[in-house]
Amino acid sequence: MTVIDQIFHKVAEIAIPHFFITVEFSASGTEMPEHIEAFLQEKYEAILRGASGRKFIYKEGEWRLIFTFFPTNRVVDERYALKNKVQMINKVQMKSKS
Repeated sequence: MTVIDQIFHKVAEIAIPHFFITVEFSASGTEMPEHIEAFLQEKYEAILRGASGRKFIYKEGEWRLIFTFFPTNRVVDERYALKNKVQMINKVQMKSKS
């Protein structure tokens, strides 16, 4: 199992009530990051205290991970919706064809 697979498994095992968490890999390393769970718990507590952001950047060693918290009890906020990313990709593709 690769380190990236281990990170996916680690995130999936962490109990964060009422949220689905995604992870994007902005930069990768060779060693397993050790403090992902503490980081996610800290950000979850910040959300409970009223933090409006749902995207958090985690850095450890060579790793740079972007975690996004999606609530499981309501519709995804427009700024995090996948359709926005698809629209941006389509615009870039259209410009590159011209």
